[in-house]
Parts: sequence; structure tokens; C-alpha cells
Amino acid sequence: MAELLSHLGASDVELGAAIAAARARIESAPPEMGSHDELHELLDHWVDCDLGRWMLVHRGWNAYWTRYCISYPERIASGEPIPSNPVERFFLSRSVQVVATQQRFAHFTSLLGTLLTPGVSALSVPCGVMDDLLTAPGAEQCGALVGADLDPASIELAMVNSRQRGLAERAIFVEADAWQLADPHSVRGDAERFAALCNAGFDVVTSNGLNIYVAEDGDVVALYRSFASVMSNGGHLVVSALTPPESWDLSGVDPADVLTTRQLTFINDVKWANPRTVELTIAQLESASLEVTDVLYDDARAFPTFLAIRR
Repeated sequence: MAELLSHLGASDVELGAAIAAARARIESAPPEMGSHDELHELLDHWVDCDLGRWMLVHRGWNAYWTRYCISYPERIASGEPIPSNPVERFFLSRSVQVVATQQRFAHFTSLLGTLLTPGVSALSVPCGVMDDLLTAPGAEQCGALVGADLDPASIELAMVNSRQRGLAERAIFVEADAWQLADPHSVRGDAERFAALCNAGFDVVTSNGLNIYVAEDGDVVALYRSFASVMSNGGHLVVSALTPPESWDLSGVDPADVLTTRQLTFINDVKWANPRTVELTIAQLESASLEVTDVLYDDARAFPTFLAIRR
């Protein structure tokens, strides 16, 4: 079901093609996107940083860049230098979607701090580096911490993360399609234990980012049903969803920042342009036998977090 976002580097040919495609988009940009000269200048700066080059080619984030963007406020607070590239600096600190994603991660951490009680089993899909579970309060007292991802490179990063945090003995990692979680391609760890956890049902499942790459509503419902199929009765799902820009609350955002956010989204031609209203996400979760008990919003109401329970 899943279309794997490439996690490999880009060749000069791929980067050149991506830049050419972005310049072609700029030449056909509507007036509300600003002047073509301004857009070309943004692109020039964007190409001058690693993050920009990655996004131009791949139109999304991999595990590494997800962590890089989400952890930006924490890294700066700990003394890391602010990026010198003005567009990268804007993207990490003022872009509406990125700030919403950073706030979304804080909501996940808060909710998981209440759910990761002694002995529970928890699953992250797709796990990426698995910071959602491995850095959450209570991770050290879980009975099992399982990461599922279709990308082997992400799994390798998550395994390193678990070792660095002293949680490797509690962790199992599976290379699996999110729509077929109980039938993994490979298991890093105790395969019998993983099968038993799937049969018994996980107490907590977390998922961030995958649904925004899925265009068809039916496929999103199937994804939620896949989650429910490996959850225990009374188990909790923590998931997020991107909402349509017209529903965002931008009253606290500088209009210039809103425009620059739109311009960068246009330049990158991002794959995550599959927004869904809060009401639709709730209905989709309910159709998968998941009852939404809480919705937590970022300031712009762009990337809300949903807490649901399997009935």
C-alpha cells in the first residue's frame, strides 16, 4: 500500500532536474504567490542548504530530516548556532506547517507521558528515528517498545537511538508496510514476541505523518483499520492529521510569514498536500472502530493531534 519516500541522497542529475522543475513552476506561478523574482530568490537560498536540496528532490522528509526539523527549538535552546541561511532559518522557526509540527510533537510527548505506564506495549508507525516513543516520559518502564517502518535506513537510525537511550532491551524493530503490520518483511529482535504482541494487541499506537502522504480517503481509513487490528480493546491511538489551509487560525501569524510559507510549499511541490478536516479525520477514525476522546491543537490549528481509543 505504501509508496516509500526515497531515503537516499540525490545525484547531481536529480538535483538539477528538481531545480529546473521548480524554476518552471515559478514561471507559471499565479500573482498571489508574489513576484517571480522573489520566488527565484527564495529558491536560490533554498538550494544553498542541505535541507532545501533534499526537499526539492524528495518533496518530503525522511527520518533524519523529520528529527532535524522537529528538534530545532530544543537544539537552539541548548546552544546550537542558528542557521546562517535565511530561508532555512525561516523554514525551521516560522513556517506555519513546521511550527505546527514542532507543537504537534509536544502534544504527542504530553499524551504519551500519561499513557506509557509500567508494563504497557507501544508501537510507532512509521517509526522514523522513534523519538516519539523513545524520548517520551515513561518509555523506560514500558514492557515493549516497537518501531515499524518500511525503510531499513530509518530502522537503523531508530535502533541506534534505542541503544543510546538505554532502551534497546525493550525494543523490537520491524520492516513492515503500515497496512500489513502483522506480516512484516523482517524483524530486528524477538520475532515471536512481536507476533505475540500483535495477537494480544498493543496498548498504545502512535503515528505521525504517514496519512498526509496518502491521497485516497479509503486508503486512510484502511490505514486506521490496520492500526486498530493490532491494538488491544481499550488501547489508545495517538495520531495527527494536516488540516486544509482555509481552516487554519492565522490570527497570530505575520501575513508575510504566511505568504513565505505558501511560497516554499509551492517551490517544493510537497507530497504532503493531502489535508483533511478535523471532522473528516474523526469520522475516518470512527469507521475503523476508534473513538476520538480528545483533539489537541497547535496554535494555527494546522496539524492537530487526535487521541482515540479502540472499542
